[in-house]
Amino acid sequence: MEPNDFGLVSNATEGINAVLRSLKLGPGDELLTTTHVYHAVRQAMKYVATQSGAAYREIEIPLPIASPDSVVEQIVKGLSAKTRVLVIDHVTSPTAVVFPVERVVAECSSRGVDVLIDGAHAPGMVPLKVAELGAAYYAGNLHKWACAPKGSAFVWVRPDRQPGIHPLIISHFLGEGFAREFSWQGTRDISNWVSIPRALEFMSELGWQRVMAHNHAMAIWVQHFLRESWSVDPISPADGSMLGSMATLPLPPPFDHLSDSDVNSLQQRLHGEFKLEVPIVCWGGRTFVRPCCQVYNAPDEYRRLGAVMCELMRDAGK
Repeated sequence: MEPNDFGLVSNATEGINAVLRSLKLGPGDELLTTTHVYHAVRQAMKYVATQSGAAYREIEIPLPIASPDSVVEQIVKGLSAKTRVLVIDHVTSPTAVVFPVERVVAECSSRGVDVLIDGAHAPGMVPLKVAELGAAYYAGNLHKWACAPKGSAFVWVRPDRQPGIHPLIISHFLGEGFAREFSWQGTRDISNWVSIPRALEFMSELGWQRVMAHNHAMAIWVQHFLRESWSVDPISPADGSMLGSMATLPLPPPFDHLSDSDVNSLQQRLHGEFKLEVPIVCWGGRTFVRPCCQVYNAPDEYRRLGAVMCELMRDAGK
């Protein structure tokens, strides 16, 4: 894996936009993803499809997800002769499921379909050797689980696809190499980028495998604890085999089917009244909570989340 295969961007979505908007698509082509796609990426795909005359489509992967095999099977069945690019999450943002991306890439490659992996949550959460995945494109954040400053991310492009991919802002170094084009965009503040090596060094000092194993074990425990506390069913295998460092669970009644405004109100109440910061997600008409587990978190934080939601359930039933 060569450094020149990486371009620096502010977030994974920017890298995905750069790839999508560099593609030469037309009527008869199809951009494909799954229903677990990050919404900003969905919007980018729809925009590019509309501008080019291509089609946009999502493969339904319903909950609960039984196994990696079921994900691969549904994606393969969803491919068509028109599919040019499949965008797939490495770790899904709303549902926190680790997808079997290497197997999906292999199936797509055998059918002549390029894969763009949205790795927003993967670096620092799961073992990652980007080039070995076999995808044409990969975008990942370093300001999440790798603890670099906000605005630290990368887009990786396989060498045979690099000549056609350019940053969203064309500047001085057009045509002077993939990484060089992405590295200079005028007056952009690059202090976050130059901080990346120290962040990676710091995480290495902690021990990447130790951190990942600790966070994964805590996510499995959180999934078990909250589903027992709230009497809800997990959305992925209960053994945690498809989890990284996050676990998405359905919120219990009467919070399981909230409107967007009610979600915002609940989010603000959890933070303002109980000092709890946790993502609440609307997905597929249901409401979920997505606890994240990093080395600075402790079990008592999740126990408190479980207890607070039980208290709110009792209050709502009065």
